[in-house]
Amino acid sequence: MTAEEIIGRLESEPLERLRWLVLREFRVLPGSDAARELSDEDFIVCGAHMVLDLRLSSENSDSDRGRNEAFSEERFSRLSEEKL
Repeated sequence: MTAEEIIGRLESEPLERLRWLVLREFRVLPGSDAARELSDEDFIVCGAHMVLDLRLSSENSDSDRGRNEAFSEERFSRLSEEKL
């Protein structure tokens, strides 16, 4: 089987991609005992929780997106008034 055939097969198997994403997130190799012990339902539940966590994280960080916490507005104003 060629690399393109493998990639094509994986693209058409969403559960296989979900398995990979979950295993990658938890740094578990697909052939390990831990990975073999998980059922399809386990992978789906883990994947669903990952999606929910991502949504929650995204909702909470929308107001802080792109904001540098180390940036000081006061210091910036002071420095911009000085001639360098």
